[in-house]
Amino acid sequence: MKSSGNPGYRTVNKHDKPIEKTKLHHIGIVVADISETARVFKSIGLYNRTRPEPDPIQKVSASFIDLIADQDIYIELVEPTDESSPVTKFLKSRGGGLHHLCFEVHDLEKVSASLVNDGFRMVTAPVKCQGFDKSFAKNGVKKSKIAFFLTQGNLLIELLERK
Repeated sequence: MKSSGNPGYRTVNKHDKPIEKTKLHHIGIVVADISETARVFKSIGLYNRTRPEPDPIQKVSASFIDLIADQDIYIELVEPTDESSPVTKFLKSRGGGLHHLCFEVHDLEKVSASLVNDGFRMVTAPVKCQGFDKSFAKNGVKKSKIAFFLTQGNLLIELLERK
């Protein structure tokens, strides 16, 4: 992939055409207990985090830990809130761990269509992300949206459109 000349940004498209520039926003980790896992990260010097916020749409609670604060790059700790959560099966079968990479985009619909066209499988169509908006005090009229995709190599990618 070609660099856009802006650190942390790359083009997204198998044809290497600049559909839209993306930026790594966070690394998602599924955990059984956010508070317990946050203590582990605190012991290695990662102190700053948002309080856990429930997202009733995704059926998870999430907390973001500053990984590279001056670049707004985080580790997201994701804990299922009930048995029907999309991450419950992952937690039970794998014991948790690395779950997804999240990239920030400006036009979620456009990038989503491009990824599907490039062979990605849409796992979750674009939806509002209430937990994210609460974590980052996004109280505006327009809400953030997310979508999830699986690559052909089974890497789970989340796209985030912040408002």
